[in-house]
Amino acid sequence: MSVRLQVLLDEEELMEVKELAVQENLTVSAWVRRAIQHEKKERPGTAARKKLKRIQSAANYDFPSGDYKEMAAEIESGYHKGSRR
Repeated sequence: MSVRLQVLLDEEELMEVKELAVQENLTVSAWVRRAIQHEKKERPGTAARKKLKRIQSAANYDFPSGDYKEMAAEIESGYHKGSRR
């Protein structure tokens, strides 16, 4: 079921929205709906949930890894080799 929403804009804001909608071959209503969907996706809580989901997904893998101290020493020795040039 669709519900009508009334939004009050001053003339300048409305003209800007109309121009943006025309540039993208959208109606003003479609442009506003898309803007609302975009805003909902970009909320900080949503971004944090996405990151957590990706971390949880990555944690499912079981890739081999070296000993931390060994890896750190190898990285450090690489830094020193690069600075001798």
